[in-house]
Amino acid sequence: MVRRRPATGAAPRPHLAAVGRGLLLASVLAAAASSLPVAESSCPRDNSLVRDISRMQQRNYGREGFSHITVTGALAHGTKEVEVWLQTFGPGQRTPIHRHSCEEVFIVLKGKGTLLLGSSSLKYPGQPQEVPVFQNTTFSIPVNDPHQVWNSNEHEDLQVLVIISRPPVKIGISCYRFIYDDWSMPHTAAKLKFPYFWDEDCLPAPKDEL
Repeated sequence: MVRRRPATGAAPRPHLAAVGRGLLLASVLAAAASSLPVAESSCPRDNSLVRDISRMQQRNYGREGFSHITVTGALAHGTKEVEVWLQTFGPGQRTPIHRHSCEEVFIVLKGKGTLLLGSSSLKYPGQPQEVPVFQNTTFSIPVNDPHQVWNSNEHEDLQVLVIISRPPVKIGISCYRFIYDDWSMPHTAAKLKFPYFWDEDCLPAPKDEL
């Protein structure tokens, strides 16, 4: 049996025409997708040797008048022994009353405020010391001593660089944060906050158990 070739100018076979339309549609969709804005990751990872702080993600984590930037972190940058945060507090804003199982150093870059510091040697924090802090001062928080940083200035922001040891990554060697409702709350009743607000988006989602 002899097969005849289609005459010149004949319409393309149906399945070839469908393939052509599919390729055209795919190219149009790809071009459209490339023109859409790319959503910024909630946990941007950057292992560059030099990073521009002004381009780093800044968020308030639902707290009005507060801003946090993880300058160097375990989850975002792979550090193992230290984390560095840049935090800004608007007038009247303050951290929660809290303690943590790691060393912490503050450097005041701008503004002035008050450090409230309790004691871990009592059953509860007790009446805190009120220590004034201001630009170009630095202060360290003893491990497990309850404290609070308060922008007691009514007219300008308080900006601090925070350095903590033992980044909150691995169970057993992490820096755990415990939150207090007030200064009379017993240490044993303080609530564990793990992971920190700014680490929640960086941790892998838990896998469903079979």
